[in-house]
Amino acid sequence: MLLPLLLAVTIAHGFTVLTLRRSILTEKVARRGYHLSREYTVDPLESLFVREVMRTNIVALPAKGSAAELAASIDPHHQRRGQWLYPVVDGERTLVGVITRNALQKFTSGGAAVFELANRDPMVAYAGEPLRVVVNRMAESGLTRFPVVEHGTRKLVGMVSLDDLLRARTRSVEEEHHRERVLRIRLPFAARQGRESPDRLG
Repeated sequence: MLLPLLLAVTIAHGFTVLTLRRSILTEKVARRGYHLSREYTVDPLESLFVREVMRTNIVALPAKGSAAELAASIDPHHQRRGQWLYPVVDGERTLVGVITRNALQKFTSGGAAVFELANRDPMVAYAGEPLRVVVNRMAESGLTRFPVVEHGTRKLVGMVSLDDLLRARTRSVEEEHHRERVLRIRLPFAARQGRESPDRLG
């Protein structure tokens, strides 16, 4: 009985896919008056993690480096890249703070070290977090760029920004559209009726 059962289920599933515009679940919801333009899917912000979209080619500043010297050295090279928040790390790449480009550029002279000017308690993202958590953190804090650290060690592994999250969402939408296949069925008698003139049909 297993083979006929499998055959019947396959035929039934194929029939619903070819004839129904929606799945059984969304069809029931649509009949209640709620218009659904697409099937239920998993939000990519729930299924993607920070480590998959973060940037690893970033500039990090040494904690004991001179603020004036670093400001003079990094400004011509990285202003075009749009990096305005710099992580500050120690000799083991452990995050000790962050400093903005504008704050760094104010110190063009003097011997102040970077860690003296940096924010010692920055908001961070963790490499193993889903993007949904990071989006909520950005919305609550008003910030759009976080250093990414390993959980527990606070070792710097990258940076994640709102642009990275938007690119991940765009990539997911493009992949979904690529997978979609629309199959239209035209019945012969319907086509003939469509070509009939109104006078003849009347």
